[in-house]
Amino acid sequence: MNIKKYILPLMAFAALSACNQEEINTNIYGVSDDDLRLGGLDYGTALMDMEQQVIPIGSPNETTGPGNDLQATDLISSGSYIGYFGNNNNWSSNIEASWNFVDGRMDYIYNQLYTDVTKPWVTIYKLAKDSQKPSDKRILAIANIVKVMGWLRATDAFGPIVYTQAGSGSITPTPDSQEVVYKGMLKELSEATAVLRDAQVKILPNSDLVYDGDPASWVRLANSLMLRMAVRVHFKDQALAQEYINKATDPTNGGLIVQANQVAKVASSSKLPLRSPYLASVDEYKETRMGATIWAYLDGFKDPRNEKLFKEAEDPRIELYGLPKRMPLAPTGSQPKTDERAKASVPRVIEKNEVIWFRASETKFLLAEAALYGLYNNESAQSLYEAGIKLSFEELGASGAKEYYSQADVKPSELSSALNSIYSSPYSDNISNGNIVPLWDENASQEKKLQRIITQKYIALYPNAIEAWTEYRRTGYPYIMKPQDASAITRIGGVFGGKERTPERFSFPASSYSNNPNLSVIPKLLGGKDEGITKLWWVRDNRPVQQ
Repeated sequence: MNIKKYILPLMAFAALSACNQEEINTNIYGVSDDDLRLGGLDYGTALMDMEQQVIPIGSPNETTGPGNDLQATDLISSGSYIGYFGNNNNWSSNIEASWNFVDGRMDYIYNQLYTDVTKPWVTIYKLAKDSQKPSDKRILAIANIVKVMGWLRATDAFGPIVYTQAGSGSITPTPDSQEVVYKGMLKELSEATAVLRDAQVKILPNSDLVYDGDPASWVRLANSLMLRMAVRVHFKDQALAQEYINKATDPTNGGLIVQANQVAKVASSSKLPLRSPYLASVDEYKETRMGATIWAYLDGFKDPRNEKLFKEAEDPRIELYGLPKRMPLAPTGSQPKTDERAKASVPRVIEKNEVIWFRASETKFLLAEAALYGLYNNESAQSLYEAGIKLSFEELGASGAKEYYSQADVKPSELSSALNSIYSSPYSDNISNGNIVPLWDENASQEKKLQRIITQKYIALYPNAIEAWTEYRRTGYPYIMKPQDASAITRIGGVFGGKERTPERFSFPASSYSNNPNLSVIPKLLGGKDEGITKLWWVRDNRPVQQ
């Protein structure tokens, strides 16, 4: 893995200021700033850059750039924690897959999640913030939606981030609490939809990689993102959640992403050829394989989506020993890269794979949870839950959704030592105890209904690892496989034998505190030490503890 972006947080914070400084230069070619703006060149380049950074993706010549970025944020960290992916590498325990949050790695992840999105946003913000032109306001509105999409990943991974002082010019900005960040971003999304709802023409169509400049699509994404955030906070601030659920679902506000063809994604196109960032880790490094938790659900629930998401294991012993066709690696391990482990199942990834931001199935699961807690009354939780599964099947080109969610006699598969021994040291776990089946049970408790919704949402969110990690930390669901390394918890501030199955967050590098004295507020903003064991704001008070 070639890492090229070890930049200290001080430099990341300073970049916001540097980007915000006014540069007065005369263009020797006689092209004015107004000419650039009219042609969309200054805005367009920055918007393209932003859209490629939210979930990193790049050109076919940038394999080790976006590929490494995604590996750090989603594949060997969050995706490993919640069992989407298993890892086989030669890094010992010096990596976040083993819950080892070394300074350089945390710098790297923070920069990818926050700074790389922020730099091009500041460019657009500087040009448009004081403009009274409707076209400039609309461009800034789209940029703000993209910014929120990216910053949401950052705050859900770290907690406090620089929000109110972003773009202020300060070289030592003070971060804000996650609560302040959420409230501010929800307000920004509401303002963006108000600006874009009446737009009659496309906005930067030659530069927009997500929706080709279609304002109605951007409004739907903003409302859907608003819904995601509002539902996420309902355990901590019900009034705030209700306010923005109402706004997001109000049909006069422009609607939600509710059809498979409305998906928000960045894909290769004629305007900009792109290459899947998953290819580097999956095919070139051969370090990302199928995770044990998602295997347990897909295999045990006899899920037709299994073959759409993962390839069969390339191992002749599968047939010889009568093993499942798809075999995973155990979670949260840094197993040596061997030919044995390379034979485990791999994610299905192709050259032109898009990067998904938001699917219609997620909208339905969000509404199902809102309905379950009386925050949305237009449809039942059951109908929305089943609609979410149907849409997930449609999104992946799978059939048999109704048959799948009608099952009442299935359980997640057990990963036994005997089963997994061909790929790793002895490991076993069984998450079927206390778990659920796909069939909705109207007589079940509210808690069991929530478990159903989040479990199916977990499958539908794949491969968006940070979102799945966030939902697990927020709700305690779905049940996930325990870490292979029992001592991993001690590396994030926990005690040996603790029941935590994932880190609660990434920690800021220790070196950053001496570089920016204003970061000293972070423990206070967190309500605890700046360690991986400290819970974030939206975690519910009665989150179940998996046994």
